[in-house]
Amino acid sequence: MDETDLFIIKKLFENSRIPYRDLAQISNMSVSAIHKRINKLLEEGIISTFIARPSIIALKYLWVVISGTSKAKSLEEVSKEIGANENVERIAIMGGKFMYIVGFLRNISELQGYSSYVTKTAQLSEPTVGIINVPFITTPESLTTIDYKIIKSLNRDARKTITDVAEDVGISAKTARKRIDRMINNKLITFTTQWVPIYKECFITTYDITLSEGSDINSTIQNLYKKYSQNLVYCLSYSNIPDMITLETWSKSAQESQNILKGLQNEGFKDIFPHIGLSGEFFDCWVDQLLRTK
Repeated sequence: MDETDLFIIKKLFENSRIPYRDLAQISNMSVSAIHKRINKLLEEGIISTFIARPSIIALKYLWVVISGTSKAKSLEEVSKEIGANENVERIAIMGGKFMYIVGFLRNISELQGYSSYVTKTAQLSEPTVGIINVPFITTPESLTTIDYKIIKSLNRDARKTITDVAEDVGISAKTARKRIDRMINNKLITFTTQWVPIYKECFITTYDITLSEGSDINSTIQNLYKKYSQNLVYCLSYSNIPDMITLETWSKSAQESQNILKGLQNEGFKDIFPHIGLSGEFFDCWVDQLLRTK
């Protein structure tokens, strides 16, 4: 895996249905080269699934990250137990027995019970509970029965052709395309990618960063994306922790990882807490399970 692979993965993470032709154009590569790289990422298990789900806007759920140092003897066993909870979408195990548990909650009333369960089960000391910032957008329409059937068809194969989706749902290809375009335009559907790097071949580092007083979080995030574009996987901010961001980076060597840390230390942040990735896993959450009932 190299910088070009990371670029492709990030684009697929943003939209797993992006055409190969578009990827080729923005990366200055041929379509065949893009196709070859994606196939290799799939064969190596770095990309596991192209996902389609009802969006946060469509279902109005919360995207929550709970993190902290675990006192449990086996983080693998803890991850398996917590992963069985319907709210959990992903768990990352870091060095120093640090964990990130990512989940989707139907509403704010579930937060206290869910965070208490995760904290107790994972034996987290001084956990951080962050609600990820998502732009508030109203939509004039909601998902229909046909929309749910289309998303169900795409759920674990988001790159499925329109013809195959139409056949699965029992509608015309024209109707399938029209409904998918409508969901995209109204931001009712999310196309993303589940990917897990081969940790022994690269360095994944997640930084919990506390901003200095008076810092503008939006301009800070924009600056980080600009400065560390080749290595930055994502940057998250939290509605309930306005002075904190979580930054994940990829690097191909320990030296490159160290250079990123040195660069961040020169940004003038109040605090930086780096966590080296060891393993990660995705789970079947209630948003996916919901599609099976439609």
